[in-house]
Amino acid sequence: MAGAIEHVVVLMLENRSFDHLMGFRPGVAGLSGNEFNLLDPTKPESAANPRFTVDNQAPFAVSDREGPSHSLNGVNVQLFNQKSGPAAGQAATNGGFVRNYRDHLLGSSHEVSRQQIQEVMQSFTGTQLPSIHALASEFCLCDNWFCEVPGPTMPNRFYIHAATSVGFVHNVFKKPFFNTPTIYHRLQEKGRTWATYSHDLSEVLQFFPPEQRRKENFREYETSFGADVASGQLPNYSFILPRFLTAHGGPFANSQHAPEDVRHGDRLIADVYEKLRANLPLWNKSVLIVTYDEHGGFYDHVPPPEGVANPDGINSPPPDDPANFSVPSFDFTRLGLRVPTVIASPLVPRGKVVSTPLQHTSVLATVRELFGLGQPLTNRDAQAATFTALFQETPRTDTPEKLPVAEQPQQGLAVAAGIPVEPGDEPLTSLQQEMLEGFIAMTSAPILAAVTGAAPAAAAVSPPLPSTQGDAAAFVESQLSAIFPA
Repeated sequence: MAGAIEHVVVLMLENRSFDHLMGFRPGVAGLSGNEFNLLDPTKPESAANPRFTVDNQAPFAVSDREGPSHSLNGVNVQLFNQKSGPAAGQAATNGGFVRNYRDHLLGSSHEVSRQQIQEVMQSFTGTQLPSIHALASEFCLCDNWFCEVPGPTMPNRFYIHAATSVGFVHNVFKKPFFNTPTIYHRLQEKGRTWATYSHDLSEVLQFFPPEQRRKENFREYETSFGADVASGQLPNYSFILPRFLTAHGGPFANSQHAPEDVRHGDRLIADVYEKLRANLPLWNKSVLIVTYDEHGGFYDHVPPPEGVANPDGINSPPPDDPANFSVPSFDFTRLGLRVPTVIASPLVPRGKVVSTPLQHTSVLATVRELFGLGQPLTNRDAQAATFTALFQETPRTDTPEKLPVAEQPQQGLAVAAGIPVEPGDEPLTSLQQEMLEGFIAMTSAPILAAVTGAAPAAAAVSPPLPSTQGDAAAFVESQLSAIFPA
């Protein structure tokens, strides 16, 4: 029963399609095993133009350090075989994933193997990723859950916070503040509590001006989440951000953004669940939603829905877009691809598969119903279906205390530019670089001065900026300590 829920916890991981994680799982709208892409979908199959058929042999980490393309242009190629998007009346065929990944790989290498290209068509088994598959077996798996934008990280993450990306179809992390209402503002207005739990970087900071960034709302996952659950102090709404950066000597990034080893993120799923389950009275009033921001360029065979509501009448590019490149036009009436989503709670049936079309803003629409938050944020969450009907009146008594966990990789050395390096010494990926630059914009000396009354020494950032995983992780930790002192 929806009224029995007092705590909603959302864990959003990175860049995996439904078919990529769940495609060969029985009983879902997954893969037959016959789906394929041609190397060039505009030409007949031949020895020079072979097919790449789906399989369940996905590697834990892809060979390309950026992962498959998931820009709007890249997704347009994956769906329609042209980066400008569909012609009038053109239906998506999902036939361009192989072509797009091959071209992407060739951008950084003169020679690309068939096995490398095959990565974009491969799926994991439940044995490889036991935690999320066990969670799906024990609770509810949504097999028609779509991300909001056929594009990258930031726009999709903004939708789960604000039901809009305010016209941005590409990553815009350098803007230090977005003046748009969010689910957090609605919660505050109605006297409900909320917090984000981050490991390092957090885009949620961008929705709050410096003077409104309160420590009680921006908490550290490793020190606070388990303690808050154990003490019964978990807020009504919690949003968990994974670790985006690998520290010197560990811990490793666990966001599952390619090319990370996905086992670290699967372990995070188990950790979140087990912490909640450890406090049974609180767990009996809670729901955990595990989802992914977008598909990350990995194959999915289901075309995304069209004709959805533009959230706020703002198209791409918006008037204040600071990009120094040609930004593609987009009217936000097409959703992105399917992503795996599990709804776990003692108030949902065991082994349930929900095939109702849902999307990231379904979380916002459902939270508004659960907590009586009033009007929608935008036209998008006004249109999104809710899943409140899923919840039962009486908590189950058979929910497991623990989840199976994959053996964690013993990572000694990684490879950067063909040279073995300690993982913390690996260079930043383009996404990490963008997020770090955005973080610096949000935590510069003037920003910190507005919060603390004086700019602490940690705010004095001068070139060279961190360029490795470990240095960036240490820098972010230092800056957060300055913004939110103990």
